[in-house]
Amino acid sequence: RHTILVSDWSSGVCSSDLISSQGIDVISHSGPLVRNSRIASVAWIPDFQHVHLPQLFTDRERLVRDRYFTDLCCRSDKIIVSSHSALSDLESFAPHHARKAEVLRFVASPRDASVIPALSALQQKYQFTGRFFLLPNQFWAHKNHRVVIDALAVLKQRGQPIVVLATGGAEDHRNPRFFGSLMAYAAQREVGRQFRVLGVIPFEDLSGLMMNAVALINPSHFEGWSTSVEEAKSLGKRILLSDIPVHREQSPERGTFFPADDPESLARALATTLVEFDPQSEFEYLDDARVKLHHRQVEFAQTYQRILLASRRSTNR
Repeated sequence: RHTILVSDWSSGVCSSDLISSQGIDVISHSGPLVRNSRIASVAWIPDFQHVHLPQLFTDRERLVRDRYFTDLCCRSDKIIVSSHSALSDLESFAPHHARKAEVLRFVASPRDASVIPALSALQQKYQFTGRFFLLPNQFWAHKNHRVVIDALAVLKQRGQPIVVLATGGAEDHRNPRFFGSLMAYAAQREVGRQFRVLGVIPFEDLSGLMMNAVALINPSHFEGWSTSVEEAKSLGKRILLSDIPVHREQSPERGTFFPADDPESLARALATTLVEFDPQSEFEYLDDARVKLHHRQVEFAQTYQRILLASRRSTNR
């Protein structure tokens, strides 16, 4: 029998004496413990975005992330990464600690249908009608909303106006002016009616929009393991996603890939997906996804359990 603490601490040094006094054997997803801690620790490194997209970080931010990740690698018994893409990055970043690394691909669990609002209620609340696509990403530069705006402009010029509802937080501490500049760009491309920003909304509402969307979109330049792609898989939804390595690794069955900076390709995918959309068949995909979701959740749990137990054995505690 083992006691495990899953922490959401993302920085700082945790007190191993305090943790040990509670009968805890392993701490997971924490900041670095003190050196020579009696507690086994499992760290999570979400991604190495600062290595791939250094232009989005200041020199100090890159240095801080390098030092923090190095601390995690040195002081942890196991290191969790969410994808083989991130594992490859870790092997380059800290080759001497790569043997500690384990891939744990998280799985999105949808809300129960009983708490999801009806489409009519969502339409009234958020003031939209008709069919729509959903882009559920934070408004950060690497999420690449601009290619969606450009694709909508292409379609509008062709007489095919398509609506995209975009959800997520508007603040990016790395670039406080980004959201304003994005909205100005949408106005410049004259797609304000097509690119509808809803901001941060209750998760029940977001789940309802996912269920009723023609498809989800993730145009991101970089991900550690995309939550929106996992949500599409768990719901059996079609998703249009940028052709980046981690998205290929996630491999959604109903995925349509497009080059991240090619609005023409995305415009074609949007138009084709809208024509092919059949609301009735979506229920069949949902039922199939529910069956597969259970197996994916079990696989995740078994993998996580193996990692935690191995971390405890590796320290002889």
